Amino acid sequence: MVVDEKRVREIVREELETFLVKSLAESLKELHSISQDFREQQKDYDKKFEEIGKELAGLREITGNLVKSSEENTKAIAELRKMTEENTKAIIELRKQTEENTELRKMTEENTKAIIELRKQTEENTKAIAELRKMTEENTKAIIRLTKIVDKLVKSVSALNERVSGLENTFGLMTEEIIRRDFPAWLKNQGIDVSKVSGKTIKFGKKNLEFDVFLEYNNKVYLGEVKATLRERDVKRFYAKVEMVKKVFRDKEIIPIIIFRLRAKGEIPIRLAKNYGIKVLKYLKGGEFDER
Repeated sequence: MVVDEKRVREIVREELETFLVKSLAESLKELHSISQDFREQQKDYDKKFEEIGKELAGLREITGNLVKSSEENTKAIAELRKMTEENTKAIIELRKQTEENTELRKMTEENTKAIIELRKQTEENTKAIAELRKMTEENTKAIIRLTKIVDKLVKSVSALNERVSGLENTFGLMTEEIIRRDFPAWLKNQGIDVSKVSGKTIKFGKKNLEFDVFLEYNNKVYLGEVKATLRERDVKRFYAKVEMVKKVFRDKEIIPIIIFRLRAKGEIPIRLAKNYGIKVLKYLKGGEFDER
């Protein structure tokens, strides 16, 4: 029995494509699920931060009032001390004249009562100050507890960001492999018949310039950058790398290409790339490339 090698290769390729598409779909589904979980957690964190902010604002207001009351009480105590000293001097003077003037005795008694009242008020103010200090200490402890809660929330968000970042890197590598696999078909439409393309790191001075797609064909050099989502900053960074590579391949025609998988952040990145002379391709399902 003669084995049809071409058919076998087609079957193997179909199985690989099916497996890769299925794996990509599952990865996208998991990424979408994680993104939804992250958004829900982010809402909870935002709500908690808002509540914490309100509590902190309340604590600041209470502390401000406590400080203000403490300053007012301190001034009152100073004033009472001053009055006490003045009354004491007056009592001494009154005692000297007590034997000669009965009216002075009466004034002395009244001043003595006033002094007793002032002392009583001073004691009450002292107790109030002690109570204010106690409240301030409790508020300080509450702020420390809130700070610990905020630190835990920040650590949780950081851990979640690392997990999402890891999934994005995995998805990016899968996207690059799939696009490199199907890119020769697009090149064939440009009159270039190659079986495969690969990535390449080009050294320029002390810098290592990485390109997801690299093909040197006759007097042309094709440089490709693969992005899941195309942003304006991606275009600017790619353009800067291309300009440096032009100095390496001075006698070659450089053809820069940006390929994005999901979407572009508006029309600005696409217009900017065209102004820089960069081709923009969108990778479509089924291995097709749509030039924008």
